[in-house]
Parts: sequence; C-alpha cells; structure tokens
Amino acid sequence: MALLEVRELSKAFRGLRAVQGVTFDVAEGAIAAMIGPNGAGKTTCFNVIAGVFAPDAGTVSLGDRAITGLRPHQVCRAGIGRTFQVVKPFPQMTVLDNVVVGALNASARVADARREANRVLDLLHLQDKSDALAASLTLPERKRLEVARAMATRPRLLLLDEVMAGLRPTRSTRWSACSAASIARPASRSC
Repeated sequence: MALLEVRELSKAFRGLRAVQGVTFDVAEGAIAAMIGPNGAGKTTCFNVIAGVFAPDAGTVSLGDRAITGLRPHQVCRAGIGRTFQVVKPFPQMTVLDNVVVGALNASARVADARREANRVLDLLHLQDKSDALAASLTLPERKRLEVARAMATRPRLLLLDEVMAGLRPTRSTRWSACSAASIARPASRSC
C-alpha cells in the first residue's frame, strides 16, 4: 500500500484550472519529487493535499485514511508535515519556540515538545541559534527552521515546497543532501 495516494485531484480558481486530474502515489520511505515550470500547479497540489484548499474533484489518502477535505491542522495530525515557498516563521519568537509550536502537534506536554524541538534543531544544525529571534536568521537558516518546525510535528510524510529556492548552489547542494538524509532517517546526525 502506498503511504500517499492522490487520485484525479482537480482545483480551479475562477475558471483557471490550477490542477486537473492529478494522480500519483508515494511509497512509504520514498523520496519523490514533483517537477514542472512556474505556474504548473505544484504548490496548489501541495495546498490541496495539506488541506489549505478543498479539491473540486478527486481524493487524497494517507495510508488507509481518507484525508480529502480535512482542514490543515487535521491533515497535520493525520501525519503530513509541510513547508511553504515563502518562509514565514513567527519572527518575534525564538528559534526554539518556533519549533516547539510544531512539536506540540505530537506532544501534549510542553516539556516533551521542547525536548523534541531541541532534538530536531540539533539534527538540522540550528541548536546554536535556539535562543535567537527567528527574525534575526538568514534566509538559509529560516529555510532550515521551516523544515525543523515541520519535522517536529513527527510527520509520516513531509511535503517540501521549494525548500532550496533562493539559496546559492553550493549551499543548496550540501543542504539538500543533509535534509534528504534527515527526512529519510530522522535519527541521523550525519549532516
């Protein structure tokens, strides 16, 4: 069984068909990519999967659970974490507290969420920035923070929306290898 099943997904905005009849599966443990030119509907597809938009047609399932039409927080609780093209941390909160927000998805106790947030910050090499305000981070650090917050939700599936956009090629190559390894093996500390 596929971890994610998308069937005949469609979404239009005032007659503009952003996504039409999209069907694909993502296997458990797989690293998959959705590629296409700007305006092809990739982010809209992610937004429909993640519950930001309800589809006009089609279905989305995570494992054996239908998640079509669930709200974003319900999709997150079901096991899908995601990042956004435009990184928007909580600027006046610390890096650690930004990640705690994500960790509270899977932890009822703040102390447990803080432990998970620290683990993820260490994994993504942001531990030294944990007390800094998110507004003070560079763009590459904010992108890592976005991934950290998504990973802290303990997702079964992580949707990364243009996570490397705006980064220099040398930084992108090293970091993409690191993030792919971290997502595939969340306990990894090799990056």
